[in-house]
Amino acid sequence: MTQDYFTTDSYSLLLLSAGLIALLAATIPVLLKKKHFSAPIAYLILGIIGFAISGSYSFNPLENITLIEHITEFVVLVALTNAGLRIKEPFKWQTWNNALRLLVVAMPLTILAAAFLGWWVMGLAPATAMLYGALISPTDPVLASELQTTEPGKDDTSKCRLGLTAEAGINDGLAFPFTYFAIRAAEEGLDFRHWIGQWVLHDLVIKIVVGVVIGLFTGWFLYKVVFSINNDSNIGRISRGILSLSLILLPYALTETVGGYGFIAVFFAACMFSNYEKYQEHINKLHDFNEELESFVVALIFITTGVFIALHYRMLYDPEVLAVALLMVLVVRPFTGYLSLIRAKLNNFQKFVLAFYGIRGIGSLYYLAFALAATSFEQSGKLFAVTTATIFFSVLIHGISARAIHKKLKKYDSGK
Repeated sequence: MTQDYFTTDSYSLLLLSAGLIALLAATIPVLLKKKHFSAPIAYLILGIIGFAISGSYSFNPLENITLIEHITEFVVLVALTNAGLRIKEPFKWQTWNNALRLLVVAMPLTILAAAFLGWWVMGLAPATAMLYGALISPTDPVLASELQTTEPGKDDTSKCRLGLTAEAGINDGLAFPFTYFAIRAAEEGLDFRHWIGQWVLHDLVIKIVVGVVIGLFTGWFLYKVVFSINNDSNIGRISRGILSLSLILLPYALTETVGGYGFIAVFFAACMFSNYEKYQEHINKLHDFNEELESFVVALIFITTGVFIALHYRMLYDPEVLAVALLMVLVVRPFTGYLSLIRAKLNNFQKFVLAFYGIRGIGSLYYLAFALAATSFEQSGKLFAVTTATIFFSVLIHGISARAIHKKLKKYDSGK
C-alpha cells in the first residue's frame, strides 16, 4: 500500500482554517489593545491578504445565503446577550433616556434616508430600497463594544457608552418590522392598503410585545432556577458555557416558536438576568465566556468579508455605491442622531459621540441574508454590494477613531 503525504481534503482544510481563526481571535484583540484600530479592521485586512496569496478562493454570497444567515444570526444573539448583561440598571429611566431618543427619532429617519438614497442614487427598486433602509438602520452591538459600557457589576458614569450599549442592544430587534415591511412590499406589491393593517398589528406590535414579555420571563426564570442553589460552592460549579447557551437559546427559541422577535427576547432576558447583583461574580464570568465565543465568530465573519471585498473590490470604485455608503456613515447617521439629541442633557461632544458612532456591521448582514432567503428582491447583487461597502467604511472609520474618542470621553463624562 502506498503512503500519501501532504494530501488535503475539504474537511481537513476546514478544521485547519477554524484553528487558525481561533488563534487569531485569541491573540489579535490582545495585540491591538493599545493600538488605534480595532480587531475587525485587522480581520478584514487578513482576509484581503489571504485572498491575494491564494488567489483561488471564490465565495458567492448569494449562493450561500442560508449559511450567512445562520452564522450572523448566532453572533448577533451572543452580542445581544453581552449587551444586556453589561447594563447594570436596565429598568431605570436614566438608562434609556438617550437611547430612546435615538430609537424613536434617529432610527426611523435613518431608514427613510437610506431607502431614499438607495432608490434615488442607485436606482434600486422600491422594495429593495426599503430593505436597504431596514437592514442598515440597526447599530451593531458587536462592533460598538469599543465604546460600550463597562463589564457587568462595574459602575460606569458615561452617558455616551451607556446610551450606545442600550441602543445597540434593542435596535437589532426593532429592525425586524421594517425588514418585514420590505418583504411584504416585494411579495404583495406597493399598494399598501391591502396589507398595511396586518403589518402594523402583527409585525410592528404583537411580535415586539411577545418578544419583550417572553424575554423578561425567561430571564427571571433562568435566574431563579440557577441561583436557587443556596450553596455558593455549588453555584461556582455551574458551567458558564452551558448557562450562556441557555440564556441565548431558550428565550430565542421560545419566542420564535410563538411568533415573536427572538432578538428582542434575548436582549431583555439578559437585562433581567443582570438586574440582580447578589451573584454578580458569576454573571461577570458568564459575560466573559460570551465575549470569547463572540470573538471567534467575529473573526470568521470579517475574514470572510475581507475575502469577499478582495474578490469584488471593483464595487468600491462604483460611484453610486461609494456615494451611498459614505453618505450613510458620515452624514445620515450623524445628522439624524444629533437631531434626536437636541434637547438631551448632554454637551456637544457627548451628542457628537452618540450621533456619530452608529456602527453598521453583522446585524446588517443578518437582515440582508434573512430577507433574501425569505423572498426574491430585484437587484440583490447591487444591494449586497452597497451593504458590504457601508459596513466596510463603518468598520474602517469608526474602528480607527473609537479608541481616541474613548479617551476623551473620560474627561467629558465625569460629573456631566
